[in-house]
Amino acid sequence: MQTLLHNIGLWLISLKGGDGFMVAIYVALIIAGRRTFESVPAILQPSVQADLEALGLGTDGKPLT
Repeated sequence: MQTLLHNIGLWLISLKGGDGFMVAIYVALIIAGRRTFESVPAILQPSVQADLEALGLGTDGKPLT
């Protein structure tokens, strides 16, 4: 599971470049269950939500049904 999260994190960072680094970090932390969407700064929430949805995940980091 950690390898999967690591690979997803690296993929997101490579897609976003330096500007989206924090978005990718928050996405990885939410997927790992170490942060909640509510703890993401408001300015980053739309980007974090978009990336989670692009991965087929909800704001809780779990698969959309």
